[in-house]
Amino acid sequence: MEKEWDLTDEGIEGDASPDRPENAPAADSAVEERPEPEGDVPEPATAAEDAAAKPTPGEENPDPVQKRIKRASRKELLELIHRKNAMLQELDKEVKKTKQDLTAREDRFLRLAAEFENYKKRTRREWELLQKTANADLIKEIVRGIDNFDRAFANLGGADGQLQEGIRLIHAGLMDVLEKAGLSEMEALNQKFDPLFHEAVGEVESEIEEGYVAQVIQRGYMLNEQVLRPARVLVSRKKG
Repeated sequence: MEKEWDLTDEGIEGDASPDRPENAPAADSAVEERPEPEGDVPEPATAAEDAAAKPTPGEENPDPVQKRIKRASRKELLELIHRKNAMLQELDKEVKKTKQDLTAREDRFLRLAAEFENYKKRTRREWELLQKTANADLIKEIVRGIDNFDRAFANLGGADGQLQEGIRLIHAGLMDVLEKAGLSEMEALNQKFDPLFHEAVGEVESEIEEGYVAQVIQRGYMLNEQVLRPARVLVSRKKG
């Protein structure tokens, strides 16, 4: 059990403690008593809280140079963003312009393709027509010779029968060759007069309806459904 020490003046001046050395300095004459705090006593702060409460070196003493660097870096970043936005806008304009050019070229290509297709069709038709009418001039001259056969038939009344038969065979053979080339005789008698197919050389009183072909003077011919030579005709009129 620990020994209680008498801290009064008498105790200090009195008997010395057997445990205390003789030459030990004397204690203070009086011990100051500390008042106990009223209310709850706050607990001591931890090391983490103390560290958090302390300001960082940059916050404690901010460097002006670092501030300028930060401001400059922010300004450069904003300028870079502005330049990038401007570049994006220019690229967007170029993309739109390129799309418009492509659309215009596509339309032009489609028009050219359609025109070329029409050109091929037109050329094919013209070539086919040229093939059909290539010998038109020659056939027209042959047709004039056929007219002589018609005149000969009209004047063969008293000729030998074998001669007539021979001439008719020659005529038929020639017409057969011309028909294979696309020649056909035009039907004109008793047809309504049409200036596209008929050439009127006069009028004649006839019992048929007025304005119709009453007589064929010279036969007309078609070559591949085209008029090679119109028929020369007399048109009927009412009897006066």
